[in-house]
Amino acid sequence: MIPAADRFAIIVHSYPVRPGRRFRPAVFNFDWWNHFAPPRVSALTGIGSPSGRAEGCLLSLNYETAQLQHLPAARLLKKTIKAGQKASRLGARIIGMGLPLLKALGPASAAVTRGLDSTVTDGAGCAAAAAIDGFWKAADLMGLNPEETAVLIVGAAGSVGSACTQILARDGVNYLTLIDTDRARLDRLASRVLYDYGVACKISAQVESAIARADLIILAGGTALADLDASRIKPGAVVCNLSTADEFTSKIISRRPDVMIFDQAVLRLPGGAVLSHDPVLPAGSIRASLAEAILLALEGRFDRYFIGSGVRLETLIKMRHLSRKHGFALSGFAALDRYFDFTAVKAIRDLRPA
Repeated sequence: MIPAADRFAIIVHSYPVRPGRRFRPAVFNFDWWNHFAPPRVSALTGIGSPSGRAEGCLLSLNYETAQLQHLPAARLLKKTIKAGQKASRLGARIIGMGLPLLKALGPASAAVTRGLDSTVTDGAGCAAAAAIDGFWKAADLMGLNPEETAVLIVGAAGSVGSACTQILARDGVNYLTLIDTDRARLDRLASRVLYDYGVACKISAQVESAIARADLIILAGGTALADLDASRIKPGAVVCNLSTADEFTSKIISRRPDVMIFDQAVLRLPGGAVLSHDPVLPAGSIRASLAEAILLALEGRFDRYFIGSGVRLETLIKMRHLSRKHGFALSGFAALDRYFDFTAVKAIRDLRPA
């Protein structure tokens, strides 16, 4: 018997129909637009695995990324809540939101859940779990072995950095260097990793020297990011930027073509998935943060604790397990509005000095 499809919705800030075009017309009145609920601009169908089926829709606020930073917070929050209410009326039991929108909302993102009948997820758990798998894949494509090379985690004291540190040690990384301003939390994390996995982490306060030695780098947040110098990164290094510092990703892309950087893994959905929401990505693929709502719909999980709850090791392990169970597969990497397939990563490797 084929199981019934659980419904989901995804809210994004913008819907580029194809490169060079926008969904909204050139002559556009924002005050008029704000009186209406965001439109449903795309159906997301054909998603299924032996364990479940899911179908949903995409709703767009129709704001460009640059505009998000200048919109009044109350207006953006009101528009997002309207989108969530419409998604609930359309039958969505779980709602995911795009990363640029979440960054623009900031702490107010938790308020989106009020008054909604649907669960709202920020996608952080699936994004971090997929990023770690992508980290291993990118290292392999660049000719690096994480078990034998220097791995640096900047912002290791935060929830994302701590979870990434533990899962990397669990996966077999032996040379971990941790950087953050909270030395007490770093000491506790290093003790836990040594006790649980037998890996002795190095704690450093020297950002420049640590980044110059590292072959693999995870940027998980924290004030230490302000001291990073892109010119100090090794040629052929892999950088995974899970922080909100988009300008650092932009700097690496424009100035360091010999460094592989990504801020999200891109996943191919199971079944004959029909997706048309992002013209940059290959057919049937989606950014990992948006994939979480789909993954949880496939699993029939509609718990109300996913948004704003941080990322823990248990969350990463669970998301990894569910992704593999339902047949989600890594198909490439995203860095801001750019997509890198595996061939593009190998081309970056070839720029490394012999």
